[in-house]
Amino acid sequence: MNLYLFNPENDLAIAFGGVNYTPPPAAQLIGRELSLLPLWYADEGTPTVIAPPDAVPDDFRHSLDSLGVSVSTVTWSQLAECRVNRVNVWGGNHDLSRRLSQAGVDASLLPTPAQCDRIRALSHRRLATDVGQYLTGRIDYPFPSLPVELHTPDEVRIFTEQPERRVLKAPWSGSGRGLYWNLYGYDRSLAQWSNGVLQKQGALMGELFYDKVSDWAMEFYSDGQRVTFAGYSSFLTDGHGAYKSNRLAPDDSLKRELCAVVGDELMEKVKTSLIDFFTSRIAPCYRGYFGVDMMLYRASDGTIRLHPFVEVNLRMNMGMVARRIADRFMTEGSEGTYRVDYCPRAGELYRDHLERQHENPAVIRQGKFVKGYFALTPVWPHSRYRASIEVSSP
Repeated sequence: MNLYLFNPENDLAIAFGGVNYTPPPAAQLIGRELSLLPLWYADEGTPTVIAPPDAVPDDFRHSLDSLGVSVSTVTWSQLAECRVNRVNVWGGNHDLSRRLSQAGVDASLLPTPAQCDRIRALSHRRLATDVGQYLTGRIDYPFPSLPVELHTPDEVRIFTEQPERRVLKAPWSGSGRGLYWNLYGYDRSLAQWSNGVLQKQGALMGELFYDKVSDWAMEFYSDGQRVTFAGYSSFLTDGHGAYKSNRLAPDDSLKRELCAVVGDELMEKVKTSLIDFFTSRIAPCYRGYFGVDMMLYRASDGTIRLHPFVEVNLRMNMGMVARRIADRFMTEGSEGTYRVDYCPRAGELYRDHLERQHENPAVIRQGKFVKGYFALTPVWPHSRYRASIEVSSP
């Protein structure tokens, strides 16, 4: 059995650092309602997904038939009866390894405590600084200033009282989370937030604010020995840096768009340098997909430049989900949007789902999306979260 688990609380569990972690209700809810998300990035075949009982309603299972997708589910209490050959989780941490082991999964299939410690250390945002130092030493390009690590309130105050706009980041937090945009200097609000992070996590990462033009990422895969390139990602965030959606487009199209701005030579040098760096630093202790967030930004002289070390997400990520969907399920030449929505009121998401199904139904030919709206996870009358795509025909 090839076992999959969507555990979106991973970043929070990494920040916690130990075992016996209890995710907040919101993280538990998204984990339940999007439990079938691994269907769209799993290896071909019939993946077995850890999901609540009755997670696959008949209408949803029927909607998968035209795509040639099938699914098997298992609950946590049933794991002890299963013969698991491989475990694929969204992200690995101490508490998850404990839970899977207690549920009956062979410990040899899980990261050791030492590996979990190493994964946590590499998940610290200082890894972006290490990446930046490596790229700067190998590539002749005006890269952004490296992030700095701050350990005391005085260091935070001195850093944020400089004239340029600054951004503070908690060392461990979800992608797009744990950020503080410093607009007003070292005021009471900033002092309270930063002191709280320093007490819990021991440090803050500080960097300059950049006039962002667009968000990008490179995706990679580690097989435990070496790292290989897995594709490009183009995504949108909100005003606070939180994830909103990904573009669904052929990998070559995204590459051409990015290279048209900064050049093929630079992108190739960045890609090969990152492969070398991650093969040395990450491959020995991590197996799975991960991503490096990047951005195009407008420099003070008006030129558009590449920032290739915004953040490293040492886990599966939404950009890689979009990459797998585009590569496997999209008709040649078609493009679209992959998004994860949240609606606080029960019923709103379900009504929107029904309207989109009626107004823009999915057209699927030969197991590929041609156009239209398609819910990637079941949408119930009570749903608050939904993963979906909307595709436009060529």
